[in-house]
Amino acid sequence: MKTAQAERAQRTSRLEHRLGRVLTWLVLIGAVLSGLLATGIGAVTLVGQLLTDRFVVTLFADAPLPSAASTGTAQIHGGNFDTAEVTVTGLSALPRFLLTLEGSTALATALLVSATVFYFCWSVLRRRPFNRPVFWLVALVGYALLLGTVLGQGLGGLGRMIAAGELNGDAPDGFWPLATLVDLAPAGTGLVLLVAAAAISLGQRLQRETDGLV
Repeated sequence: MKTAQAERAQRTSRLEHRLGRVLTWLVLIGAVLSGLLATGIGAVTLVGQLLTDRFVVTLFADAPLPSAASTGTAQIHGGNFDTAEVTVTGLSALPRFLLTLEGSTALATALLVSATVFYFCWSVLRRRPFNRPVFWLVALVGYALLLGTVLGQGLGGLGRMIAAGELNGDAPDGFWPLATLVDLAPAGTGLVLLVAAAAISLGQRLQRETDGLV
């Protein structure tokens, strides 16, 4: 009876190990493909904007819905557009620089995330998930997300505000409000990764102590 239970436990353990390796390989391949895709799309977008002088920006707007929005049996009693995605040409050098800097920061962060996931999965496959480079990569991504959100989106938001002002021209109360929105969710993810980096550092210390006892 005990022998049969032990054999079932061993089979279950082997199955879980194989399934874990398959899932780890899938995540590793996904990280590589995601990094390559993000690099390609980001680079093409940045270069295309600079070469064609066409910047796609999302600006705040405060415009009522057109009458065509309610032509059926249902009726709209209120509503408006609060944002609009526009393609802008003829911007001055400063907003072009700020928007390009925001895109470059997002691209670098995406590459760091993909590289970190790839290296961590590779370390797991080698059964060394708590080696030193993993700690530095996770910490670097955490700081990149935290600082990149504040600096990258902040500078990009300033660029969009300048773009809105240039679209308004000399009008005292133009169509585009001089405001922007910063998404702080990546900064929260960065804080979580910094906590994870601290946990990895603790795991590395425990691993060294365990290796010293063997």
